[in-house]
Amino acid sequence: MKKILYTTDFSKNAESAFRIALNLAKKHHAEFHLLHVFDIPTSWNYPYTAEPLEMERQAIRESKEKLTELFDRYSSDSDDELKPVYHVIENPSVVDGVLSCIDEVHPYLVVIGTKGGSKAREIIVGSTTKSLLSKSPVPVLAIPENSSVEVFEKVLYASDLYEDDIKALEQLNHIMEPFQPGISVVHISSLEANSEAKKIERFKEMLNERNLDKNIELIHYISLSIPEGLESFLSKNRFDLLVMLEKERHGLVDHLFHKDLVKKMEFRTKIPLLSFNQHNVK
Repeated sequence: MKKILYTTDFSKNAESAFRIALNLAKKHHAEFHLLHVFDIPTSWNYPYTAEPLEMERQAIRESKEKLTELFDRYSSDSDDELKPVYHVIENPSVVDGVLSCIDEVHPYLVVIGTKGGSKAREIIVGSTTKSLLSKSPVPVLAIPENSSVEVFEKVLYASDLYEDDIKALEQLNHIMEPFQPGISVVHISSLEANSEAKKIERFKEMLNERNLDKNIELIHYISLSIPEGLESFLSKNRFDLLVMLEKERHGLVDHLFHKDLVKKMEFRTKIPLLSFNQHNVK
């Protein structure tokens, strides 16, 4: 993993995401890119001039100073070999700003913080993150507010046992390689194991063909609803990371069954979410 892009709005919850992004960059000896996207019309905290171009220059200067201060606050003397690269982009759309930076930098992974919802312990994937999950050409790691996760020891990948899940698992293995976590693949369905036997067996064969079977535990969990089943499974087991593949929809049954699980599900958990996009998974 040569490059990691961390994007921040300088909110408190974004700092949890920064610590994880910094740790990943150090573990992988990767280039560490820090990004802030701003919009001049809403940046009225730059009142020194009414000249739009000067306001933009001032906003860029102050944003770079904040990015530098953030890096310096959490880095240590041992991080001298990690040279941060700062990006400040003016764009009325945060998502478009992030996507333009992805096109320029070509990172392997994007790390972003998500804000908490109104209910206790409930993390709602906000509109910016939702849109990024759908549009990003690279994996997106969303870190919830107040996440206490620093090291990934147990990882859960929610799968419907298709070939693209194998490709995503290979990328997951690469991202998590420095941590050597235990990886569990959970398949949630309303069907009994004997009805899903052929599908499960074929997936095991694909894992074996890619030499992934020794590192991955495959679990079949029965539930009438995928979101409810996933939430139930998470409540009974401790994981440091939830991983999902955002899929393109083909056909009415598939559309109704999946219902854009990654984007619409509300996670009553504090663990980070790593999302791959089926259209761009390699």
